[in-house]
Amino acid sequence: MPNAMPPPADDDRGRDRQHQRPGREHRLTPRFSADELAKIQQAAAQVAMTATGFCAEAALAHARQVEAASLDPLREVLADFQAELYAARTAVGRIGTNLNQAVAAFNATGQAPEWLVTAAVLCERRMERIDAVIALVDRRLR
Repeated sequence: MPNAMPPPADDDRGRDRQHQRPGREHRLTPRFSADELAKIQQAAAQVAMTATGFCAEAALAHARQVEAASLDPLREVLADFQAELYAARTAVGRIGTNLNQAVAAFNATGQAPEWLVTAAVLCERRMERIDAVIALVDRRLR
């Protein structure tokens, strides 16, 4: 075979993946071009593994991610919604504090503080953000 690469010398071999007793009973034999094989061998060498062990670990890692994603397809979506809702809740809480301070200042002096308009605008922005999250949830539920 002109494209085949010579096997590594014993002292150049990487570590195998974790051995099992009794051994694994199933074998796959993927085929690669010379360029693909060289890339796999280089990547395996960087983590001190054999090319075969590297391929097995890479395939299993990907399969486990696919399996985890298929077990709960809404998990990532719900996590995003949760993060957005927490951020919105925090922002509304801060704005509420600012508005309370503005009302207290108005009651004490009879004049609205200069920053009251800014606080009201921020409150409006936060409400728009919450409305956007609610609309996103609504679209996902349809």
